[in-house]
Amino acid sequence: MTVLILSGLLLLWAQVPAQEAAAAAPGAKLFAETCAACHGADAKGDNGPNLTTLWASGATDDRIAETIRRGVPGSVMPASRASDAEIRAIVAYLKGLAPPPTGSADAARANAERPQRVTLITKSGARIHGERRNEDAFSIQIAESDGRLQGYLKGDLQQIVGGDWTDAVEAPAGRASDRGISYRDILEGLKDPSRWLTFSGDYSGRRHSPITQITRDNVGGLIAEWTFQTGTMTRGRGFEATPLAWDGVLYVTGSNDFAWALDARTGRPFWSYRRELPNDLTYGAQAPVNRGFGILGDRLFMTTLDAHLLAFDRRSGRIVWDTVLADYKIGYSATLAPLVIDGKVIVGISGGEYQTRGFLDAYDPATGTRIWRFYTVPAPGEPGSETWPAGPEIIARGGGGTWMTGAYDPDLNLLYWGTGNPNPDYYGDGRKGDNLYTNSLVAIDAATGRPKWHYQFTPHDTHDWDSNHVPVLAELTIGGVPRKVVMVANRNGFFYVLDRRDGTLLVGRPFTDTTWAREIGRDGRPIVLNDGTKTCVPDQWGGTNFNPPSFDPALGLLFVNARETCATFVPQPPANAPGKQNFGGVVRVDREKGYGALRAIDPTSGERRWEFRFPTPSMAGVMTTASGLVFAGDNEGNLMAFEGKTGANLWRYSTGTPIWGAAPMTYMLDGRQRVVVASGTTLLQFALR
Repeated sequence: MTVLILSGLLLLWAQVPAQEAAAAAPGAKLFAETCAACHGADAKGDNGPNLTTLWASGATDDRIAETIRRGVPGSVMPASRASDAEIRAIVAYLKGLAPPPTGSADAARANAERPQRVTLITKSGARIHGERRNEDAFSIQIAESDGRLQGYLKGDLQQIVGGDWTDAVEAPAGRASDRGISYRDILEGLKDPSRWLTFSGDYSGRRHSPITQITRDNVGGLIAEWTFQTGTMTRGRGFEATPLAWDGVLYVTGSNDFAWALDARTGRPFWSYRRELPNDLTYGAQAPVNRGFGILGDRLFMTTLDAHLLAFDRRSGRIVWDTVLADYKIGYSATLAPLVIDGKVIVGISGGEYQTRGFLDAYDPATGTRIWRFYTVPAPGEPGSETWPAGPEIIARGGGGTWMTGAYDPDLNLLYWGTGNPNPDYYGDGRKGDNLYTNSLVAIDAATGRPKWHYQFTPHDTHDWDSNHVPVLAELTIGGVPRKVVMVANRNGFFYVLDRRDGTLLVGRPFTDTTWAREIGRDGRPIVLNDGTKTCVPDQWGGTNFNPPSFDPALGLLFVNARETCATFVPQPPANAPGKQNFGGVVRVDREKGYGALRAIDPTSGERRWEFRFPTPSMAGVMTTASGLVFAGDNEGNLMAFEGKTGANLWRYSTGTPIWGAAPMTYMLDGRQRVVVASGTTLLQFALR
């Protein structure tokens, strides 16, 4: 077997220019013996990923060599026993197989690497030219002659013809050209039900779809259309992303900084991407997740575990630019889905459990140039700095990550963003004061990055109760007065409604059974009854977490997965070592007392209208539709549909693994409503029979 593989490799290698071949020759044999079984004889992927695209993804020779040397933790790829010289030989061989950059002197060889050209002939006789990107017995995925990605079912085709195109073909009748995604498209949110163009579906954070095809009466007929298995592995966590939907394509990111463009009809990829990550990740190794793309024009935007912001070409998956956000070696990482507004890509940062200082950034989508930065821990002399002890070293390690996608009011031009815990998490003696702007919601002027107002939910937090939630914008009548509001079901167990113009507190009531506090004082601060050092309070994951809620404006109800837990906190002086976790204590959880519940909350009063209980606390998100349905998941892996008005369970499907952090999304395709959810390392799509 090795001889056959080696023969094929040497044939490929013989096509490499002579000067490269001399360096790569030993690598061809080594690759055949140690790598080809997983990555394929041509290195383009089999059980393992395509290795010829690594350089186009921005990887360097040194980084690829280091990945081979250490293996990929959590995957089937082990650390290599080869010498440095042998690893370098393999890298040289692979580099010889990689397609050169566009426009280089080796364009002829690049053309040889391009996908096969095909012509699809439909049953009506229409001819569609394109380049084959993927194919199975039932479907084919192509990039059409104008660059549009599109999948076709073979049952709808007469014939697939290979070879160069000999004629020009116009777009099929009734089909608009792929003009890219404009800011106006994103601003319109879910007005076009075939689209889902931002993390929450629109800027409001409501995760509420206007589609009504799936109803209370027919939801029981939902069946799984397809599943997409990523092949990635993440301990205890997996998909936390929401796919973006545009023109029959789903764009989605996965753990360990993988990403894909998928045919929405079949779940088969047009392209895939894997970032080559350094072996000394800090927070990125602790939480190797990603929550999705942002999109604008022909570009996709993604944050990375080594604290970069990437821009992709949407059609090919190639990297257009790569910007460094912060130094990952200190403890920084980035995991959120960017929020794209007019002329800006808004991104936050992770790493509050390390000695880092949180910030929120705006970048130019064309160039990756930073436009502004807002620090969540004020510098000495700035407003809020009086809530921290004096000393630049305390500010530099203050925490306050911004790792969850916020909301945006285009009329006020204000961003609403939650902030994370102060550092250290559980030990507060070294950071006396309220520690602004941690554990807060901050309204930020999108033009300048300056805060307009803030509301701190948990002053001087010692429980890791981040406020990294999706804020939800709505129009409510409270006390007979119409209000533009922002709502937050907070990790500290309270539900809040604030005036989104100035941050005035309108409603503040517990939505959990927490004994930490039961009411908010006149000064807006919780009246603490139990600090959790002797008897239990909500655990470090809180009364809810980053898993998105949903708001149905017709029903006037907000739906959230609540967590009822019992934990005691034991603070301890931290080590304060750069690049190391800095919790400052331990948490002891009584797991026998925990449970979860999907709860419906009346935001005008904070009262619970109904609940549906789960045996364990859930980290799954929620979505609602205009037909009065609520879709939610649980820690046991069930995706469920409920009647929003009553809480009656109408349908369920066992995905086989916990739904962690992810929330469903829905869109229309070919006249039918689809529901998509991420579970573990699998993406699933459902439709009516």
